[in-house]
Amino acid sequence: MQCPLCDVISQIKDNPSFISELSESYVMLGENQGCPGWCVLILKTHVEHMDEMQTSRQLRLFEDVAIVAGVIRNVFATDGADGGPVRINYECLGNQVGHVHWHLIPRHADDPTPRAAVWGWDAATLKGTLTKEERAELVTILRKEIR
Repeated sequence: MQCPLCDVISQIKDNPSFISELSESYVMLGENQGCPGWCVLILKTHVEHMDEMQTSRQLRLFEDVAIVAGVIRNVFATDGADGGPVRINYECLGNQVGHVHWHLIPRHADDPTPRAAVWGWDAATLKGTLTKEERAELVTILRKEIR
């Protein structure tokens, strides 16, 4: 079975959600924007489990994660009481897609359920209300900040 994230990678730079290429990952604006600024980092090569990578590569990947978290905090700098989103959830999942990838999910001050996992939200809330144009603008803002 073909990996859907490997398919995304094969055309990554033509994808309107593509933000940047970092050391070990490609950064994308997530399909879901119920939490505006939700980004997904996709490992550049197909690996199913973090422990299958050398520790040095894992560290470089987590540096990518930290860079993107800083960018999200800068872009949404006035959202939380101390600047940046109230919280960012960092999730490296794999139960649906067996390719190492990280979700960085900013939890904003207006979060409808700040203590609950977003995965319990209904599909419409998870998707959010950003228009195609607003998504493109957010990609541009994040891309400029990441450089």
